[in-house]
Amino acid sequence: MNYRKIVRWIVVFAIFFFLGKMVWENWVQVKEASFTLRPLPLMFSTFLFAFSYFIQIWAWYLITRKLEIALSIRETLESWFYSQLGKYLPGKIWLLLGRFYLYESKGKSKKLISTALYFETVTILFAGGLIFLASLFLLDGTPVLIRGSQTGWVVFLLLMVFLFLHPRFLQKIMNWFLVRCRRERVTLSISYVDVLTVLFVCVLAWLIGGIGFYLFVDAIYPVASRHLLFFTGALAVSSTLGLIAVFAPAGLGVREGALVYLLAHLLPSPVAVILSVTTRLWMTLIEIGLIGVVYMFSKVKKGRQ
Repeated sequence: MNYRKIVRWIVVFAIFFFLGKMVWENWVQVKEASFTLRPLPLMFSTFLFAFSYFIQIWAWYLITRKLEIALSIRETLESWFYSQLGKYLPGKIWLLLGRFYLYESKGKSKKLISTALYFETVTILFAGGLIFLASLFLLDGTPVLIRGSQTGWVVFLLLMVFLFLHPRFLQKIMNWFLVRCRRERVTLSISYVDVLTVLFVCVLAWLIGGIGFYLFVDAIYPVASRHLLFFTGALAVSSTLGLIAVFAPAGLGVREGALVYLLAHLLPSPVAVILSVTTRLWMTLIEIGLIGVVYMFSKVKKGRQ
């Protein structure tokens, strides 16, 4: 293990150490917290969150169709879910390489596969950012991180986001980053309407997943329904930060830290810590469960052929 890997794990452990320290020092608040367990809302939240994965796969399928590298629905499901195992390794490149290899083995163009993967990542990040910005305005009826005098700047920022999503600008932005990462340039042979369609599907995936997340939290710690969109935004931005934190496997520690910071605007900090860690376990079980179901379905399907 080289020093970079050591530093990565030190950072992850440090984050969890300080989160644990926060809970320990405020244990009285934890004991007085109104934790509960409501099975039906918990089951419904799990179903909704699991369903959000399939919406995200729909976005990926649309991208591959537009770039003419689409596989069958079954193969798309298998390749997408199997590649998710790569994000549990340090360096998010394994998440991309897994799907790249599976599509390449089907004879698809390497350049178009790379373009599809980069485009998917960008739209997921933009969609998560849009959800979070929208959620800030509905926290107790007033912005928390954005004040009224800054509303104009937020509107301007949103307009700039949609401008940069135009294929001409988006291609330049993607290539700017790719050149600096010593990657091959890509060409976006996709219309603006197609970009917005994929963005809409990604936003829908975040919304459904966020509602599932809110219902999960509400099933174990009651939260007012008016905070639903803020919870959705908090999940979106914390997951996005975890995605771009290449040193952390599956965003481990980074997502929890960001989620605690955001939820602490509504909940006691130690409660936010417990909920963020519990959410990690819940999401991981759902993900592994879905991968297992897809794998078993694939085995049964192949056995009948």
